[in-house]
Amino acid sequence: MNKFSLSLMEKSDVKESAKVLSLAMLDNPLHQAVFLGNGEQERLEIETMFDELLSQKPGVVFLAKEEKKIVGVMRMNSCSGRDLPDGPPEFNGKTDIRWRKFVWLREWALQDPKELHWHLGPIGVLPSHRRQGIGSRLMQRFCNEVDACAARAYLETDRDENVLFYELFGFEIISTSQVFDVENRYMLRETRP
Repeated sequence: MNKFSLSLMEKSDVKESAKVLSLAMLDNPLHQAVFLGNGEQERLEIETMFDELLSQKPGVVFLAKEEKKIVGVMRMNSCSGRDLPDGPPEFNGKTDIRWRKFVWLREWALQDPKELHWHLGPIGVLPSHRRQGIGSRLMQRFCNEVDACAARAYLETDRDENVLFYELFGFEIISTSQVFDVENRYMLRETRP
């Protein structure tokens, strides 16, 4: 296993962090459905989306670094519910990415618990660095932070293997919904004594 360290994201890390997340999540079924593919154009759109999130609503972001290279990113944000996105944008057909993002983000906002909680996401590890314990270290850090606050935690996922991974850290599915024919699981982790 390669050695890596965890650190907090700084403003100068935003661009690289967004790129890492776009590479980590390019093959997620929901991203493929929303962005209508998994090529370079779609990756760039996902990168832009994460760049905006990390710049405008960073929350607390931990980075996994190998030397100085960012190989994993985990964002957590304290919230109680989520504002519904503005919109909908003008509908230009079912292939309109702005409209598709609105449908997706609106559904996720409707599912978000109204009670105060820590929201996990996004979290991702470069495909070349998976299965080295990086995701587990990031998740353990998240759980430690949440437990220090005696708070609940919440996340969304569209991948079966992620459900199993998150269950290892105490998350349970509380609801599901379909977004563009992709099953989304909404998971909660109760407070720990």
